[in-house]
Amino acid sequence: MRNIGIAIIDDESLVRLGIKSSVAWEEYGYEIVGEADNGQTGLEMIREKHPDIVLLDVCMPVMNGIEVLKSLQKLKIQCKVIILSCHDDFCFVKEAMKNGAFDYLRKNEINSANILTVLEEVRHSLCKKQDEGQGGWDSYARHVCLHRLITGSSEPAERQLPVSQLHIREGNLCCIVFAVQNYQKVQARYGEGRPFPLEQSVINLTVEVLHQWTQELEVFLLQENRYVILLSSQNSVSSTQWEEKACSLVHELHTVFQNYLNADTCYGVSSAVSKFSALPEAFEHARYSLQLHYFQPDRFLIKEMRKPDRTMSRPEVKECLGDINICVSQKQYTQIFSRFYAFIQWLQQHHRENLDVMGVQNFFSNMVRFLLLQEGKAPEETVEKLQACETVEEAQRFLEDFQKGLKTGEPALDQKNYLIREAADYIRQNLSRGDISLDEIADHLMISKSYLCRLFQKNLGISVQQYIYHTRIEQAKEYLNDFRLKIYEVAELTGFNSSTHFNIVFKKIMRCTPAEYRNGLEAVRERSI
Repeated sequence: MRNIGIAIIDDESLVRLGIKSSVAWEEYGYEIVGEADNGQTGLEMIREKHPDIVLLDVCMPVMNGIEVLKSLQKLKIQCKVIILSCHDDFCFVKEAMKNGAFDYLRKNEINSANILTVLEEVRHSLCKKQDEGQGGWDSYARHVCLHRLITGSSEPAERQLPVSQLHIREGNLCCIVFAVQNYQKVQARYGEGRPFPLEQSVINLTVEVLHQWTQELEVFLLQENRYVILLSSQNSVSSTQWEEKACSLVHELHTVFQNYLNADTCYGVSSAVSKFSALPEAFEHARYSLQLHYFQPDRFLIKEMRKPDRTMSRPEVKECLGDINICVSQKQYTQIFSRFYAFIQWLQQHHRENLDVMGVQNFFSNMVRFLLLQEGKAPEETVEKLQACETVEEAQRFLEDFQKGLKTGEPALDQKNYLIREAADYIRQNLSRGDISLDEIADHLMISKSYLCRLFQKNLGISVQQYIYHTRIEQAKEYLNDFRLKIYEVAELTGFNSSTHFNIVFKKIMRCTPAEYRNGLEAVRERSI
């Protein structure tokens, strides 16, 4: 079966280069057949190359993406178009879909995993009968089947892929999830003079090592720096023996990556299961075991069969978090970070337990985001760096540097930040009103509504509405300190049209209800008496 042809039309050369280099296209049954830097030359290229799929920028010189779509319809050219855009405004999506686009992808979401995911439906629509009556099976179809096998997602009967063509069988099935440690550093020094991208080298080495021991295996990239190995055994061995064998294979892999890639790897391993239907649970155990390396970086292999406990709901943790929330609302930075580090110390003391890794990481991210928003600074880049920390020790070092940055401050605000400050002041002055609109804020600043939205998204990384919600909640936290006020009165004072809506928004941002937050304040008050 021939490769599916893809054309890229985008006026940004870096975007075209990024797309071309993000995927080992031929491995997945695709081929880049052409590219163009504007709509007009792109249309000519489509007529000449006849691609099956077109990745089309919506905003380009000479002829934009919408105009290209209209021309394709007029010329009756049959191809599937995926729109690329920097814009969040869904009117572009609506217009593109109305004119025949198949799907839509934001440029800041472009990576190998997302591109392949978006192409999945295109592949199905182009190749509905690709597996019927054929002996072979292409790499992409295999990837889709394996992904659904470990996640338990279902498909219509006519689009299901035959698991009989996989290299694993029901019996002793084991799932391993692994990652390259210090991934960004390894990737930065990898590549020069190498024939394959890092991801492909990792998979090739894994297959080469494991094939020495078994042919019953599947290896694939789940997402960036997350690899999945599925092993099975039809030999008459017990599940315990097979689990021990899987762990010995992990030790072998770990050594090979050290020797050949000069890279350390860490692994999460599941117990053996007998049916494909049990693989989603095995995968979750393996994935969670891998997450625990955040607290246990000294171990390269973890096999944790317990589910994550409710770390963030433990009484001693809730008490600490309540103290931190109070300090955040009062901008007491020294006390905030003192309690931050006390919480990290508690985590390190309990590092061998089945802690809720995602809950802890989300708490760190949310606290840093709130602090930056209170300072009128864009949070997204900082939060992204925090989320990239691979261990709790790295997170602590990051927070120490972050604390110094808050104390030293940043350069004076430019004109855009001045407009944001003016908008923030207007929002605070009208906070008790529940109907603050984008139009009135834009009119107050004498700028367009779209420009206002772009300012907030670019400088703060959130929408204007999200900023309004965060401001309402910060004010509500101050009101909740006044125990004479009822919670419904706090909701009214901060512009919420109902206590229910107030509760929903407060819990989404603060991870607790207003009543729970106030109970924490009361507990702190009682201890101080």
